[in-house]
Amino acid sequence: MNSDLEKVCIVTGGNSGVGLMTALGLAEKGYHVFIGCRSMTKATKALKYIRDNSGNNKVEFLPLNLASLKSVRQFVDLFTARQLPLHILVNNAGIFHHRGTTEEGFELIWGTNYLGHFLLTYLLLEKLEVSAPSRIVMVSSDLALGPQHIPWDLLVKKTPLNFLELYSVSKLCLLLLTSKLAKHLAHGHVTVNAVHPGFVQSNITIGHRLSKYLGLGITPEQGANSSLFCATSRELEQVSGKFFNPKCQEITLPKIVTDVRTVNQLWERSLIWTGYQQHRESVVNNYDNFTEISGPYRLKLDSKEIADITKTIFADVLPKPPHKLLFLHLLGFLVKFKFGSFLLLLLQLKKQQFNMERHIDSPEVWKLCCDENLLVKLQEYLGQEIVLWRSEIWANYPAQELIPFWHQDSYPKLLVGEGKTINIYIALTEVNQFNGFEFIPTNEITDTLAVKVTDPFSGNNFFEIKDELAKKAVKVVLKPGEFIMFTDNLIHRSVCNTSGQTRLSLTLRLTQPSKYINSGYNPNFQRPVLLVCMN
Repeated sequence: MNSDLEKVCIVTGGNSGVGLMTALGLAEKGYHVFIGCRSMTKATKALKYIRDNSGNNKVEFLPLNLASLKSVRQFVDLFTARQLPLHILVNNAGIFHHRGTTEEGFELIWGTNYLGHFLLTYLLLEKLEVSAPSRIVMVSSDLALGPQHIPWDLLVKKTPLNFLELYSVSKLCLLLLTSKLAKHLAHGHVTVNAVHPGFVQSNITIGHRLSKYLGLGITPEQGANSSLFCATSRELEQVSGKFFNPKCQEITLPKIVTDVRTVNQLWERSLIWTGYQQHRESVVNNYDNFTEISGPYRLKLDSKEIADITKTIFADVLPKPPHKLLFLHLLGFLVKFKFGSFLLLLLQLKKQQFNMERHIDSPEVWKLCCDENLLVKLQEYLGQEIVLWRSEIWANYPAQELIPFWHQDSYPKLLVGEGKTINIYIALTEVNQFNGFEFIPTNEITDTLAVKVTDPFSGNNFFEIKDELAKKAVKVVLKPGEFIMFTDNLIHRSVCNTSGQTRLSLTLRLTQPSKYINSGYNPNFQRPVLLVCMN
C-alpha cells in the first residue's frame, strides 16, 4: 500500500453537491473518508453512492451540525476517539438563504458557514500537525470579493432581510481564516488554501436546482475539481494561503484579506465566540494604576459557586421579579405623576437586562454581597460599618448595548450627608473587550467635557467625547468571580456585545452610615442594608 492509500480525510457537507463529489474523488484515490453532516438518512444514501462508485468501503459518517458549537465538539470527540491521523480537512458545508440564529445565538448563515468551521479547524489543528504533511481546504466563493469590512454587530443578530450580505461575509471570513492559518502554520507541513467552486448545479437554492435544466452553471463533479486540486495535487505541496477558481487558477485576494489588523481581530473574536481565552494575554486587566478604579480582586466563592449563582440569576431572578411589589410601585409612580420612573420600571421588566435592589430577596445574590474577600476590601476603604444602599444586576445580551453613551453615574445626587462612597462591579460571567464596558482615565482628560444631554430618568450627564479621546479608553476585562472597585468620578460606557455570549454582572453601591438616601429617591425593591455578614 502506498502512502496515498493511508491518508484520512474529513469532508463537511459530504452528503450532497460539491461535498459529495469531493468525498467521492478522495475515495476513488483510496483515501479513508469521513463525511460530516446533520442527516443520518442523507448520509446513509451518500455512503452507499460513494462506496458503490469508488469501490472503496473506507467511507464513514459522523454527525455534524455546524450551527451548533456543541455538535462540532462532539464530532471532534468522536473522530479523536478513533485514534486515526488526519491528512485532509475540507471545510465544504454551507447554507445560502436560511434565516435565524445558531444554537449559541449567532447569525445562522455566518455561524454555520464560518464559525462552525473555525471551531472544527481549531480543534483539529493539533491532529493535522502531528499527521503532517496535511492540508486544509476552505470552500469559499467569489462573493467573498465584495465586502469591504466585517459588520460585527450583525454577526450576533438574526439573519437580516439582505441575507446575501451575510453569506458573502461568511465566505470572506473563510478567506481571512485561510490567510491567518497559512501564516500560523508557515513553518510546519500543513497547507491551507481556499477555493471558489463556481456556480454549481446543486441544491443550495432553487436557482441552482433549476440551472441544469437551463444549461447554466457547472456540474457538482466540475465544482469539486478545485477542492480536489487543493487537497491532492503535488503542485500545491508547498503552496499555502492561496485562493483558486473552478479552473484551479489563482484568484487575487481582496485587500481586506491582507489587512493584518482585520485578520487578527477576526481570529481573536473567534476564540472568544468559541470559548477560548488566548486573547486575554494582550489585554490590560490590572487597574491599580488608575485613580478612579482598582483591581481586579477575587471573591472567596469558588468557580462552581459562582456558576451556580449565575445559573440561578438567569433562571429565577431576572425573569421572576416580585410582581406584587412591582405593581405597588407602578401604581405609586402613577399616583405621584412620576411617569419617568413608571416607564423605566416597565422597560426593566420588558428587557430583563437589569434589576434594581435585588440583593435581599435572592439568597444567591446575597451570598455575593456577603463574600468575605469583598467585605475585606470594602472595610479597607469604608471602615467597619458598610451600607449597601443600591444594587443592580446587569445582563448584556448579544448585539445589545446597555448604556452606549459616555457618562458619570449620578448616584451621588441621591445621597446626603458627609462620608465616603464606593462602587463594586462583580463579573458573574466573563467580561471581555467585546461585551463589557470601557472607561477614560482621568489623566487623559485635559479639558472640561461638554454635556451632550442629560437623561431625564437617571439624571446622568452624557458627554460629548471626541474620537481622539475615545481611542484612549481602557476596556475592562474580568474573569467570572473577579471584581473591581470604582469611584463616582469614573467616565465610562458599555460596549456593544459582539462576544456571542450574554454578559452578567452585579454592581453594588456602598457608603458609610453617615450618608443616607435623599427622601426623593424611591428604591424599587429594597431599602439600604448594613453589611454585617462576617462572623
